[in-house]
Amino acid sequence: MELPSLPAYVTTVVIVAIVVLCYRFAVSPTVRALSSRLTVWRATLATAVASAPLAFLPAPDPGPFRWFIVFVTALLTWQGTTSDYDVTQPIGPQRSAKVALLLLAVASCFWAPALLPWLAVYCGRLRGWKHHAMMPLRLLKAYLAWFFVGTALSTPEPSTGLVLVLGCVSLSHYVKPAWSKARLGPRPWSWAWYNRTHYLTASAYSWGWARFLPAETVTGILRRARAMDRPLNILTVLVETAGLVAFHDRSLLVAVLVATAVFNLAVVLASGIFFWENICTNAALALTVALLPDQEYDAAFGWPAVVIALLIFILSTADLLWQPWHLGWWDSPFTARVNWQVETASGATLGLYNDFMCPYEREFGRVLGYFLISEPILHGHLGIVWDPELRDRLVRAAGDPAELHHLKQTYGRAQTNAEQAREHIAFLTTMFIRLNSGTPKGPLPRRLRRLKAPGGQLYQWGDLPPYRGEEPVRRITIRYQERCYRPETGDFVLLADGVVQEIHLPATTTNHGSPSCARFSSTAGPTSESC
Repeated sequence: MELPSLPAYVTTVVIVAIVVLCYRFAVSPTVRALSSRLTVWRATLATAVASAPLAFLPAPDPGPFRWFIVFVTALLTWQGTTSDYDVTQPIGPQRSAKVALLLLAVASCFWAPALLPWLAVYCGRLRGWKHHAMMPLRLLKAYLAWFFVGTALSTPEPSTGLVLVLGCVSLSHYVKPAWSKARLGPRPWSWAWYNRTHYLTASAYSWGWARFLPAETVTGILRRARAMDRPLNILTVLVETAGLVAFHDRSLLVAVLVATAVFNLAVVLASGIFFWENICTNAALALTVALLPDQEYDAAFGWPAVVIALLIFILSTADLLWQPWHLGWWDSPFTARVNWQVETASGATLGLYNDFMCPYEREFGRVLGYFLISEPILHGHLGIVWDPELRDRLVRAAGDPAELHHLKQTYGRAQTNAEQAREHIAFLTTMFIRLNSGTPKGPLPRRLRRLKAPGGQLYQWGDLPPYRGEEPVRRITIRYQERCYRPETGDFVLLADGVVQEIHLPATTTNHGSPSCARFSSTAGPTSESC
C-alpha cells in the first residue's frame, strides 16, 4: 500500500487529538451533567450553546459513517423504548421519556447535535448507562465530538480521523481486558495458560443459564470443553490484543472487528452474557469500514495510524479518556446466589428470573441480594475470583463442608446491609402490588412482547418454571443457594438452600411509596462512570 504524504498524517493526528480532547473534556462531562439532573430547559440550553456557534458553518461530511451512526442510534433507541417500566415509579414520565428518545433519535438523523439530548435521556431517564451499552454509547459520543470539531475547524479533510476514533473506542473495550488478564498472574501469559475457562460454563449453568438442558448433557459438554481451555484462552487474548495492530490496513481492521463480534457470540454460548449491542455495533462498523472509498481514507491506515491508535489504547487503559471494564478474573466452579420465587393466587410456585425484572434485569442477573444475607461471599458474578489458589481450594472444598466454611471465614466478606434490605423488600412489595392491580409492565402489549429488545444477562431458567405475569402474586420467597460443579465426578451439587425472606402481599392494593431499585443497585445509576 502506497503511503500518503506526511501532511495527510499530520492533519489526521491533529484532528484525532482534538476530537479525543473534545470527547473527554466537553461532550462526556456535558452528557454526565445532563443525565444526572435532566430537564427540558437544561437539555435545550446545552444543545443550543453547543450548536449555536456552528450554525453558520458547513457541517462535516461523515461519508458512509452517517448510516453507521444512524444504525447504532436506532439500535439503542429500540432498547430504550421497549424496555419495561419501573412500576414503583410514576409511569407517565417514563412513557414521556421513551417518546422523547424516539423523537430525538429521528431528529439526530438530520441534525447531529440532537444526539446530545438523546444521550441525556437514554443515560439518565432510561438508565441506559450500563455495561453492555457503554461501547456503542461511547461511539455516539465520539461521533458527536468529531462533528463539533469538524464543524469548528471547517476542514476539507474527509472523515479519516473518524475511522481512527471510532475504531479505537470500540477496540479499547477489548485491549483493556487483555491488559487486565496479563496482570492476573505472576507472568503475562499465566491467565491464558492456567485459567480453567470451562468452569465459567459450569457456573453459568448453576446461575441460571441454559437450565433447560439436562445436567448430563452439560456435563458431557464440559468434559469435552476442558481440553479446549488453553487453546480458547490463547485465542481470546489474541482477539483482544489484535486491536494494537488493527489499523495497519483496512482488511486487518475489518477482520479484527468481525473477530470481536464472533468472540462475543462465543461468550453468549459459554456464559449467557449477551453483548448483543457490541455484536451488532462491531459488525456494522466492520461493514462500514469495508465499504469506505479506496484512496480517500488511506491516512487512517498504516504504521503511523497504528502508533496513533496505540497512544489512545494506552490512555484509555489508564482510564484517562474513557473507562472500559477490566474483565479479568479466574473462573471457579463454586457459586453462591440469591434467588427469587413467587407463589401465585392459584397456589403455583414459580421462579422469578431476571428477564421479568426488566428494567433491572442486569442487576437481578448478577449479584443483587447479597445485602440480604450474613453469609460471607467468596466470589463475584458467576463464581469469579481473583486468586488462583482460592479457585483451586474451592474445587477441593466441593466435597468438604468444613473446608468450605474455613474458606468463607478466611477469604469471604459478608455484605449484609439492613437499610438496603428494607429498600429491596419495599421495592418488591410495591412492584407486585401494582402489577397485581393491573399496572402495565412495559410499553408493549402482551401480544407484541417478542418485539422487545433482548437483555444482556440470560439467566431466565432455574429449578422452577418461570413466572411471566399470568396471574397475581400473593407471596415472594427469597432464597440463598450454594452450588458447585465437581470436575472429578462431573456432577452439579446443591450445597446449601435456605429461605432468606418471605414477603406476603396484601390482598388489597395500597400505596407503599415509591422506592427505587436504582438506590441499592451497584450498576443502575445513570452516571456511574466518568467517561
